[in-house]
Amino acid sequence: MDVVKAVETYVTKMVSTPNAMKVLLLDSHTTPIVSSSATQSTLLSQQVYLTDKIDNPKRDRMPHLKCVCFLRAAEDSLSALEAELREPKYGEYYLYFSNILMKTAIERLAEADEYEVVREVQEYFADYTSILPSLFSLNHTPSSAHPLYGSNPNSWNPEALERSVQGIAAVLLSLKKKPIIRYERMSGMARKLGAELHHRIQRESSLFDFRLTQMPPLLLILDRRNDPVTPLLSQWTYQAMVHELIGIQNGRVDLSQSPDIRPELREITLTTSTDPFFQGHHLATFGDLGTSLKSYVHSYQSRSLANSPSVINSISDMKKFVEEYPEFRKLGGNVSKHVALVGELSRLVEKNKLLDMGEIEQGLATTSGADLATVQAAIRNGAVSARQKLRIAILFALRYQKSKANDIANLIDLMLENGVSKEDAKLVYVFLNIAGSDQRQDDLFSTETLLAKGFSALKGLKGVENVYTQHNPHLSQTLENLLKGRLKEASYPFVENPGPNASLQRPQDVILFMIGGTTYEEARVVSLLNQDLSSGSGPPGSATASAAGTRILLGGTTVHNSRSFIDMVKSATVTFPATVYDPPSEVPSNAPALNLNLGNVNTMEDVKVKTKTGAFLTILSAAIILAFTTIEFLDYRRINLETSIIVDKSRGERLTANMNITFPKVPCYLLSLDVMDISGEQQRDLSHNVVKTRLDAAGAQIPNSHSAELRNKLDVMNDQSKDNYCGSCYGGIGPEGGCCNTCEDVRAAYVAKGWSFTNPDAIEQCVREHWSDKLKEQSTEGCNISGRIRVNKVIGNFHLSHGRSFQNNYMNIHELVPYLKEDGNRHDFGHTIHELEFMGDDEYNFSKAERSKQMKKKLGLEGNPLDGAVGKASSAQYMFQYFLKVVSTRFDTLDSQTVKTHQYSATHFERDLSSGSQGQTKEGVQITHSNSGMPGLFINYEISPLLVVHSETRQSFAHFLTSTCAIVGGVLTIATIVDSVLFATGRRLKKSGVTGNNGNGYSSSKLM
Repeated sequence: MDVVKAVETYVTKMVSTPNAMKVLLLDSHTTPIVSSSATQSTLLSQQVYLTDKIDNPKRDRMPHLKCVCFLRAAEDSLSALEAELREPKYGEYYLYFSNILMKTAIERLAEADEYEVVREVQEYFADYTSILPSLFSLNHTPSSAHPLYGSNPNSWNPEALERSVQGIAAVLLSLKKKPIIRYERMSGMARKLGAELHHRIQRESSLFDFRLTQMPPLLLILDRRNDPVTPLLSQWTYQAMVHELIGIQNGRVDLSQSPDIRPELREITLTTSTDPFFQGHHLATFGDLGTSLKSYVHSYQSRSLANSPSVINSISDMKKFVEEYPEFRKLGGNVSKHVALVGELSRLVEKNKLLDMGEIEQGLATTSGADLATVQAAIRNGAVSARQKLRIAILFALRYQKSKANDIANLIDLMLENGVSKEDAKLVYVFLNIAGSDQRQDDLFSTETLLAKGFSALKGLKGVENVYTQHNPHLSQTLENLLKGRLKEASYPFVENPGPNASLQRPQDVILFMIGGTTYEEARVVSLLNQDLSSGSGPPGSATASAAGTRILLGGTTVHNSRSFIDMVKSATVTFPATVYDPPSEVPSNAPALNLNLGNVNTMEDVKVKTKTGAFLTILSAAIILAFTTIEFLDYRRINLETSIIVDKSRGERLTANMNITFPKVPCYLLSLDVMDISGEQQRDLSHNVVKTRLDAAGAQIPNSHSAELRNKLDVMNDQSKDNYCGSCYGGIGPEGGCCNTCEDVRAAYVAKGWSFTNPDAIEQCVREHWSDKLKEQSTEGCNISGRIRVNKVIGNFHLSHGRSFQNNYMNIHELVPYLKEDGNRHDFGHTIHELEFMGDDEYNFSKAERSKQMKKKLGLEGNPLDGAVGKASSAQYMFQYFLKVVSTRFDTLDSQTVKTHQYSATHFERDLSSGSQGQTKEGVQITHSNSGMPGLFINYEISPLLVVHSETRQSFAHFLTSTCAIVGGVLTIATIVDSVLFATGRRLKKSGVTGNNGNGYSSSKLM
């Protein structure tokens, strides 16, 4: 995840097309992006001879040049581009945008391109500034004109929010990452940004359609308010020191304020991609930097001696000198640059007493601490600037907010007396109100608990590079927890739940984004950690060893130094409530202790007195605790079933109907199974996964009769195998080839034509197959039909009726003649439903099917409403209808297994069709039927929009532990109170018995 290479690739692709002389037009947003990723020589090598701003009205018209525009899709840039296209100054335009371009913007540009000079429009997602391979910035330095915060420290300015969403989306698209998103719980801004990003990724799903990885990348959104200490500290590594003391803006450093600076060094470029010395030492501490710079100068001096005129003695020496001179001159310029820069850093360190101030700052930021007298002395020091005094006071207040409120107020008064303005002094309370201990979710100073103090002390034993680099940013602890799988979901929740144990997983790619700006100190932590992770170095069990190969990228709205951070907070207070300047309300730490005294009994002494009552209460308490704990344990082990109803959001599913139905008076050859639904899908005469079994008149199964055909299949195949035989279809629609070689083929041809098959004796094939004889043979039989059918999950029906059906004038018609034919037997659709159930796809899995049966048994849902239903017909023309309401059901088991099935409820209606459309109820009420009806068994089903969820739950161990502690504590407390009261009462009664004597000093009781 190298953002420098990503942006350089985009810029190179932009300026390489077309292959001709060209001009590069930028806007105020994209200028720093290009300047930090491409040098002038790189642009010249791609024939870019002019670079200018899109909104510069003084540009000359040069139609012989091509124009490459790299802009952000912001309103000001789009307006300037529209004006440019209406009056083009160049021959062709190639438009590239740094982020997602909306359709409305494309339409605007198309309308403005009246001269049709635009040749290409593309999105190159480089809407951010790449500073280091593992560091990027959105270049949003908050100010009163461009604020970051809204009306309070926990809300966004809408423009800043949109800018951050666009910038992070560009980073993700340029790196081809679609991450899961987590955020700091304490930050409403982080939660809002995460939600907006998630929505943007969903909306632009086609752009984020990248190849899936085993572990999805992680975007972790952090808030600067959770660690306000890091930006306030003086820095002691090369890049961070330059930014803290002088400032780095888009890879450039302004040295114009340095005394005796040479003109060519008034502004220098400082980037790792163009400066090899800076690339190798930008993370080095100030002490190590001096040694490295000395070696760099010595190397240059040796090169100078090698290129001196005294050593040029031949033509080859002269040639070598000419070839190496540009590199030698570049080296000399680089050496001069770094010598001047390090010299200026040394001057500022000495001028501002940074060595003394840095030691105080490090003490306040770490566990070593700093006493009040040292801080007061620093504030009284006239050589210390007002801004440094303010920083030390803020650090002191952040560290000792809960314990030294009075000292903080005294420090503010002391600052006012020593050159700090009232507006700046008020910022101490502003920092406490927006980033104090009550606003932070983590402890920065390890002062809250003894455990935290001990852990911090153990970490301190590891040692530090020097006294000025003791502080470790809070980001490093967050990363360590993340890489070890210990980043708690309660503190860093997910925007969208990715599933169980997601917080324990270690992602391979981690992108950190700091709302409110990051720092070079944090960037150094990430860079060094990336080096360790890439090499897998580290002791066994360490974060770097266990998460080897993980890549980390850090970014923020800007890159802060202490001045820009304080200025950001100061400018933000304009929109905050006035109460932000008030001292935060703190709870005094020296509150009086509570003194318990029950009945004038000294409880500490009373627990040492052994009494029979106390022994009895102890035994009784133990018995009660044991009984209640046992009950609680049984309740903890009990598995409960919870039922909920939600909307069924499944789409495109199919149902499986499992049935087993017997018709005692319908032969199998007459029985047809058809399926229809509201979508228009029809399945006629289903035979797949369906078995028809012939039954004799007594209901017994006829051996080897699992078929509905009237003729043995072997015989049919033998007849068909006769050479050159092609039977007539008798006017019906025959199969492919036009031959109906069997009686069944002729019958199918008739059905396809829409004719009824009435007289098989007139058909040659039927006579040869003795069809009529077999009709008579099977006329007294019944039929059992069983199997599974797949139907769409929409309203529909499946019905069992006589003969085959065919389509005629958009109507579904059944051939009734064979059914109603007088063969001496009455055929009717009386039936017995042995089984009728609707299954889910999960129940094809044996283990899930068994789990479903177990769950149904627990819930008392065994069996189905129509299992065992019997229908009796009084005539051949009798119709049975069942109306089913199918409800989707899901079982969530305790072992995280999910089983989907279905339930249904049923009502039925039966009707004698012999009376036509007129009829009457059993009570004699006349009724009229709108449909004529047809003999058969019709099962109509309707799908419920609800999903019933049955979940197995068990009381958590934490609940069991809490309840057990409550039982033990409650019983012992009550027993203690009862024992104390009984003991105090008994002692009082004894005292009253001694004092209540007669006048001679003896008790009135009997003497023994």
